[in-house]
Amino acid sequence: MNVSEYDYAVIGGDLRQVYLAAELARAGHSVCQSALCRPPEQILQGLDANTIPTLSPEDACRSSSCVICPIPFSKDGIFLNQNRSKKNYPIQQFLLYLAPGQLFLAGCIPKEFSRTAREKNICCFDFMKDTSLSHFNSIATAEGVLCEAIRLSPKNLQQSRCAVLGYGTCGRTITDKLKGMRCYVTVAAAPSLEISQAACFADQSLPLNAFFRQIREYDFIFNTIPATLLTKDILSRIRPDTAILDIASSPGGVDFAAAKELSLAAQACPGLPGKYAPLSSAQAILSSVSRIKSDFERSKTCL
Repeated sequence: MNVSEYDYAVIGGDLRQVYLAAELARAGHSVCQSALCRPPEQILQGLDANTIPTLSPEDACRSSSCVICPIPFSKDGIFLNQNRSKKNYPIQQFLLYLAPGQLFLAGCIPKEFSRTAREKNICCFDFMKDTSLSHFNSIATAEGVLCEAIRLSPKNLQQSRCAVLGYGTCGRTITDKLKGMRCYVTVAAAPSLEISQAACFADQSLPLNAFFRQIREYDFIFNTIPATLLTKDILSRIRPDTAILDIASSPGGVDFAAAKELSLAAQACPGLPGKYAPLSSAQAILSSVSRIKSDFERSKTCL
């Protein structure tokens, strides 16, 4: 590809992306932006108004050597995840904007998009494959979902009975935070490995079917599994004072229409790192970008 006008294009997303663009500019990189949400004044403090010019997504992609889209890249698998512009940008269009040799970074990139990008020799990397960033993201997510739980329920978290569904990266971190608050924590999972791992840290670990049989015991339920496990039948067994928090990616794990019909306190919690810790999350993304770009430039091949 030709020499680019900008080192980075930061496109779409939530406040994490705004902070990221500012952090890149403060580090001395040339940066352009597109479809970013409106920043609070303090984010851009000390930066000239023209330091991070706003371009269309097409122009931003075509004029930058590295394109950074949000986590997740898309919420529905069709359009760019962004809330600034009234216009929707199909993610497939980015494959037309990008050129061979460019580095493209985003989170939760659809497999078909990644496959087509690699066929075009666009170096496409999913942030969620960076284990360091994935772990940090789980910290921001766990802290955020505990804040949401406190807001949603009239009960204290401390000494409450909590259930965590799934024991992946986020499930492990949520369990750790809840134990630190002296909650009684049950982990329910499907894979036997997750159940055995959870037994070392939770008060109780169970297969999902066994958990469903005792679901009335819990004050808080935190779901991390991206499959609709909490169906109307299961929800009908839950006490009306139980708070249900769902952090799972689409399609989520809760039948929210049924929860509303049953007058249950159930809440989907997307984008928690961007809501509760955008600066810390942006700094973690910046570290990931630096590692990925360094590896890419050293090898000169797609990662």
